[in-house]
Amino acid sequence: METAVDLVGDATKFHKPGENYTSPGYVVTTSTMRLLKEHIAQTKGMVVTRFPPEPNGILHIGHAKAINFNFGYAKKLGGITYLRYDDTNPEKEEEEFFRAIKEMVLWLGFTPYKVTHASDHFDQLYKWAKKLIRLDQAYVCHQRLEEIRGFNPPPSPWRDRPIEESLQLFEDMKNGKIDEGCATLRMKITLADGKVDPVAYRIKMRPHHRTGSTWCIYPTYDYTHCLCDSIENITHSLCTKEFQSRRPAYYWLCNVLDVYCPVQWEYGRLNLNYNVVSKRKILNPIQSGIRKILKLIQSGIVSDWDDPRLITLTALRRRGFPPQAINNFCERIGVTMSQTILDPSALEACVREYLNEHAPRVMAVLDPLRVVISNWNELYPNMTKGE
Repeated sequence: METAVDLVGDATKFHKPGENYTSPGYVVTTSTMRLLKEHIAQTKGMVVTRFPPEPNGILHIGHAKAINFNFGYAKKLGGITYLRYDDTNPEKEEEEFFRAIKEMVLWLGFTPYKVTHASDHFDQLYKWAKKLIRLDQAYVCHQRLEEIRGFNPPPSPWRDRPIEESLQLFEDMKNGKIDEGCATLRMKITLADGKVDPVAYRIKMRPHHRTGSTWCIYPTYDYTHCLCDSIENITHSLCTKEFQSRRPAYYWLCNVLDVYCPVQWEYGRLNLNYNVVSKRKILNPIQSGIRKILKLIQSGIVSDWDDPRLITLTALRRRGFPPQAINNFCERIGVTMSQTILDPSALEACVREYLNEHAPRVMAVLDPLRVVISNWNELYPNMTKGE
């Protein structure tokens, strides 16, 4: 079977495992070669990718492209792919979504090497956060989230607070001594889009589906993503285009903590016109699409995540779309750096082509009428009715 990688041409001339430093923009430090050598010793030179959905909704057609790319690229080169749940927001995660995500990955025909969770690494992530503070690369800030949103927020008056003070306040955050919304841990870096000092940890007084009430501080995507990739020895961190501005923070964080640094590579998202995950409908990417669908469900406009009017994978399955037809669609559009906006008819054409080739064809009499031939023996004296 072809994979998406067979169709992308020069766009994915990736580095070989262990040759991360050959990738454009990759930051080389004095520890790089040592860490890469240790990485190769653990992976035996295999390609290692991951599909890291946030379990706050059901996968849709855009996720199908990401699944095909991550699993397909690793499979083509004899590598492995993790299914990693980015379960760092207990407010929005439900057990139903964990089950459904894995079910859809398997339905598309892909088997994860392992199923992991960001929460598997909460202890290590916390230790690294304290190390970041000790290195004077993170600080506890008391600005409200609404104050630091956007690209021109006021500078934090707590950016230069003493290291020991930030360490104590971070410990207080962990122990539930500070109210939700009153403190965050911020990293001392400016992202490519101009955002200054992204949040690494925030307080959420909610029980977690796996860790219960052990934690009341949870890491953000900007902090968790690269470090979980490092822990799992990911060789190619394949992300959609909206994460390109986060790449400097990805490399910076791994290098500051002196841990193995994977390579992040971005590609264009898949959008279908006239759907709630279409670029015409929303300004933000995949997670915004999920929120739009959730709003439709909550308002009663659609019945559930598998409503046939949606393009979630469960809805497409309910409509009878074969999984291989969806995979063929993802392979046909390929992987490019630019965003892809297609008409739904392109997906439907792949379904028709697949069914035309694989659907069984039979003859049937829909309204049979029983007929008794009274002179059968006279007409055919040497033939029995069974013949």
